[in-house]
Amino acid sequence: MAEEASQDKKVVDLSGEMPPVEGVETDEEILLSRDLIGVLIKAIKAFRFYPPDNPTLKGLREQLLRKFQYFLNKYQSFVIQVGQYDLSYKGKVLYENRDVKTSLAFSLYKDGLREIRFLKHLEEWEVQGIIDILRQSEQINPLEEDIVTMMWERDFVHIRYLATDEFLDEEPVVLPESVDQFRKRLVSKPLAHHVEISPGGEGSEEGTDWSESLSKVTEELSPFVTDQGVYSLTPDEMEGLRRDVEAEVDRDFAHNITDILFEILVLEKEPGPYQDAVRTLIKVLDGFLRLGQFVQATDLLKRVHLFLKSDGLQGWQAEKIGQILLEAGEGARVARVGKIVESEEVRPEDVNTYLSLLQKNSIQPLVKLLGELKNSKARRVFCDALSEIGKDAIELFIPFMEDRRWFLVRNIVYILGRIRKEESLPYIQKAFNHEDNRVRREAIQALGLISGQKAVGLLMRALTDNDVRIRCMAAINLGKMGKKAGLIPLVEIVQSKDFYKREPVEIKAFFNGIGMAGSDEVVPVLQDLLRRKSWFGRGKADETRIGAAHALAMIGTPDAIATLEEGKNSKDETLQDACTQALKSRSS
Repeated sequence: MAEEASQDKKVVDLSGEMPPVEGVETDEEILLSRDLIGVLIKAIKAFRFYPPDNPTLKGLREQLLRKFQYFLNKYQSFVIQVGQYDLSYKGKVLYENRDVKTSLAFSLYKDGLREIRFLKHLEEWEVQGIIDILRQSEQINPLEEDIVTMMWERDFVHIRYLATDEFLDEEPVVLPESVDQFRKRLVSKPLAHHVEISPGGEGSEEGTDWSESLSKVTEELSPFVTDQGVYSLTPDEMEGLRRDVEAEVDRDFAHNITDILFEILVLEKEPGPYQDAVRTLIKVLDGFLRLGQFVQATDLLKRVHLFLKSDGLQGWQAEKIGQILLEAGEGARVARVGKIVESEEVRPEDVNTYLSLLQKNSIQPLVKLLGELKNSKARRVFCDALSEIGKDAIELFIPFMEDRRWFLVRNIVYILGRIRKEESLPYIQKAFNHEDNRVRREAIQALGLISGQKAVGLLMRALTDNDVRIRCMAAINLGKMGKKAGLIPLVEIVQSKDFYKREPVEIKAFFNGIGMAGSDEVVPVLQDLLRRKSWFGRGKADETRIGAAHALAMIGTPDAIATLEEGKNSKDETLQDACTQALKSRSS
């Protein structure tokens, strides 16, 4: 289990050490005991984190006392059995942590405690006393103090304990898991301790080679003696280990205190400490962003949104809580998100979900950063998030429509299209007149998304644009909208005298637009185009027939299918091929 630490305080993630309940627990006594130990652990965490004079702790202490009193009035006593790594009640494990560095159970067990008994009529000073002792369990110097002595000095009236004397003087030992691990950890005495040289024996002359003697002894050492530097690490290994530990510690620490801080916001009624908790939550958010943990950052902001909707929240509390959302959208934090997204070390969908929870104050920083991002995936993430954030704040995007960077203007048009508000149409119309065709094409796409009569009118104008791609996009978007008013100009153009002279891609786009509209009213027109013979032989006229046939297949009404079946049996090979291919495309 990961270790949690900060520079000045150390908080153990006890909430993660409550063992899962297998099946459905129906014993009310066990359920209440599990709840009671959970509240006790939360109190220990809070008292470790905050100074003793913080008024929030009073509420936690009173809550714990009420839990104790309810349980003890019902069952007379609450007896916690202390195992080496767990705390249990009547054989049911309520808490477990096998990490000797952070385990509350191990801290109690190594000092000799085997049982803690809480009796009826437990008083508030005793609850405070046991909290004071348990919160110090990790910081006690075994040479100066131990938990049993501290409990004895308190002279509790309604708290009893059982301790074993023989364990008090022992140091806890982590047993090896295997013989190989035992051998690897075995440290021999210095080699000189094993050297036995007789001064009077053979070879005792002044010229004795002591290094040769030492080497001889070394060769005779038991194979159990291993390299003294077995645990030595290279500088690179140490640095890698430091980074891993730092990331793990920061992550677990932030998770842990997030729960505590939201509990404090529920209990706290004073503005000062309330503001302190809010500031700390903002620091936790910064920690998540620094580590690229957008799932956790999203969870924090979602909890803030839910908190703001809770009943009984006073105006000043809502204002202070709202600061978290506003701070999250400030320029510096937005820039940090941008760097992480461009590094491609996080999932884009996680970033998008996080950004979508920001407030309107984040729009301008996000758009400014949008103009600086070089990664196309990162730009798409920001654009999609801005489409969500800016639903009711179109006016904040308008100043950027004048930007000299064409790609930023195109991104703004993309966002306005996905917001789908008719109020955007004047600005999209302006983008349609932009000098860069890429911006103008994005304007066509936006008009198709917004729809409405005004959008239809602008798309109809685009059908005669000088850019063939814009004409094609306009035709497709008119068809997607399915408006009769947009279908009329499409039909007029495909019936025009010189339409067959256009490029195949444009002919296909116009007929696809007609097919997407799906109106039976145009079937007679398509029949006429399908049967019309070219005066100029095979060639571009075939493209018109093929387009008309595919439009009929897309419409798919009985009249449209009957026309294709008739053409399939025609003696005209061109007509026959066009209708056959259209029917095949429909079946596939």
